[in-house]
Amino acid sequence: MTQARRKLKASAFEALNDQLLASLDAHWPESRWRGLRLVAADATTLRLPNTPANQAAFGVQTDPTGQPFVMARALGLYSTASGRMLKASLAGYETAERELLTPLLPHLNPDDLLVLDRGFPAVWLFALFQQKQRHFLARIDGGQWPEVRVFADCGLMEQAVTRPVGRDTCRAARNLGIEELPDEVSFRLIRVQLPNGGEEILATSLLDAGLYPAADFAELYHARCTLWGIKGIEEAFKVLKHRLLIEQFSGESPESIRQDFHAKMFTANLAEAFADSVHQTLADEKAARYQPNLTYVIARLRLRLFGWLLKRASPDDVLSLLILIGKTLERKRLGRSAPRPKSRPNPRPRRQYKLRVYILVSIR
Repeated sequence: MTQARRKLKASAFEALNDQLLASLDAHWPESRWRGLRLVAADATTLRLPNTPANQAAFGVQTDPTGQPFVMARALGLYSTASGRMLKASLAGYETAERELLTPLLPHLNPDDLLVLDRGFPAVWLFALFQQKQRHFLARIDGGQWPEVRVFADCGLMEQAVTRPVGRDTCRAARNLGIEELPDEVSFRLIRVQLPNGGEEILATSLLDAGLYPAADFAELYHARCTLWGIKGIEEAFKVLKHRLLIEQFSGESPESIRQDFHAKMFTANLAEAFADSVHQTLADEKAARYQPNLTYVIARLRLRLFGWLLKRASPDDVLSLLILIGKTLERKRLGRSAPRPKSRPNPRPRRQYKLRVYILVSIR
């Protein structure tokens, strides 16, 4: 088993996921906002088996008692309209979110709008977006940015600014393998009033106030969260961690971990596709109140998926699963929130009781 897995690359599951997404785009195009596809980027951490090989590949951390453990950082590009994880990468815990994001930029299209949290903004990253002609929308605290401080105090609702790209910025970019940046970067600052009386400042590459009114950006930013009533990237990570048990790896080598990581990304996208196809067949009134139970979809799909990888699934196999999904709808509960208790420990399964998952792939 171990020798067989060494012959299988994690990139095979990435290619399988790319093929799935291309097929879904051809048959079920994603909805757009003013002609742009909304893509959220965010990162999470994963606890890995504490083996010498993983320590060498992902780095070593220590807990308060001095005990070593291994963590990885994962970053994903997620379509907020369709609930599909478009691309994901896995690296050591010490790898910064911006550093993980940079290699994924070629997978964005010119008509994508990347929605970022406040941990991402950097002058070199905005300049790189401008150079690649890719659009972004980011929350920015920007206490160290003079332009943002001035805007925060001026009372304006929006303002276009231009910031020079200095030598320190270019040096930081070169450390990540980015050799050339433009001399300056232009972006638009937008003030967003929050329901609780506070405010946020957003930065975007969409400079045309006529095509993209400032009033639309408050709701648009929260497309990355579940506040928009659609699928958010935080919910996608919850599905991966608690429904697909992504931290219960079927192997302990770095390549086995990457195999499981990308295989479960593929499984999550396939389950979302099945759930979405069933939801589209519901009557409008019923679809507004009910949705397929994704946990049930994943459980039923996992029983069939390995067999489907060995041989092509028949239409009857797919239809039987769709019928089961249609019989297990759950009521939508919009606006419901359950803040995570800060004192509750993060539960982690014991290694001796970890779920065993065997990956079978037919090579033709």
